[in-house]
Amino acid sequence: MNRPASDTREEDAPEQAPPPFAMAGGTVRRDGREILAGVDLRVAAGEVLAILGPNGAGKSTLVKALLGLVPLSAGRTLIYGEPPARFRGWHRIGYVPQRLPLGGGVPATVREVVASGRVARRSRWLPALGAGRAADRAAVDRALRTVGLAERARDSAHLLSGGQQQRVLIARALAGEPDVLVLDEPTAGVDARNQAALAAALHDLAGAGRTVVLVAHELGPVEPLVTRTIELGHGRVVREAARETLGRTA
Repeated sequence: MNRPASDTREEDAPEQAPPPFAMAGGTVRRDGREILAGVDLRVAAGEVLAILGPNGAGKSTLVKALLGLVPLSAGRTLIYGEPPARFRGWHRIGYVPQRLPLGGGVPATVREVVASGRVARRSRWLPALGAGRAADRAAVDRALRTVGLAERARDSAHLLSGGQQQRVLIARALAGEPDVLVLDEPTAGVDARNQAALAAALHDLAGAGRTVVLVAHELGPVEPLVTRTIELGHGRVVREAARETLGRTA
């Protein structure tokens, strides 16, 4: 018995992989005030998305809500099709927060901080052995080279400049070999030289097809890499635009 043409198309159509992030009606309230107000956002694989807006617009809250670090008051967010509470593929996500103190406690070298980014890829029960250790070392070496800090690997991380520390945090995220990199204002307080180093690192990632979500006041040297921008105002998306990406083919 022949199937109707419509049935054939529906059954034979390939399933579309879920995007890295999908938020529908995302709302966050604190102390009776809406920080995010009904945000709809889909981040496609391989996209370089910049989230722009003034202080207090809700940019950092948005990325934290996408990652499930801030609970939603209404709406929903999915990571590769799963709610954050059920998502288990955290090794696929690299998150660089806006600020993370590297000092205090026992001083750690740059390499030790970056190596901690491999934790999500290890078994909870078995230590890394043989090939696993070699893979860890190779990933850490690549991450350090990508951000231009290979020569500082043995230095104490807390003695580096603010811009260099930011690059250490980026390297830590990269060491986990994520499919998606989320960066919350990585150029804030960073000098021109370190901004250029960051742009070069993101250029390599974008060229390799990684997904990048970037929070910024101004794009600066990373602007040519961005494929889409959204602008927040008072917790809402007030503007969205696709962009040409000259730097990705350079």
